[in-house]
Amino acid sequence: MDGQAVWETEDGTWIRVAVRPGSRSKSFVAEMTPARIVLNLKSQAREGKANTELLKRLAKVLRISTGDLKMTSGIRSKEKTFLVRSLSEDEVLRRLRSANTN
Repeated sequence: MDGQAVWETEDGTWIRVAVRPGSRSKSFVAEMTPARIVLNLKSQAREGKANTELLKRLAKVLRISTGDLKMTSGIRSKEKTFLVRSLSEDEVLRRLRSANTN
């Protein structure tokens, strides 16, 4: 868990990401290593717009409903942690890797 971007527990699969609000890049996943996942967001970090975009886009990439994705920390930070109860660690990683190839 320490230093990992994605890990699995009995509660589900945890995802730790860093976001870049206001990015002009078309790719959602900017960087992906075992220790770090960086995601580009078009929205600015104002009035919850970036968090809303992040939740919707991450759910779409993972092919789950937004209700299956819970932000557990980082609401006001660029570093955020999510819990996914419906996918394994391997499936989360596979879907994130394929995000920019679709």
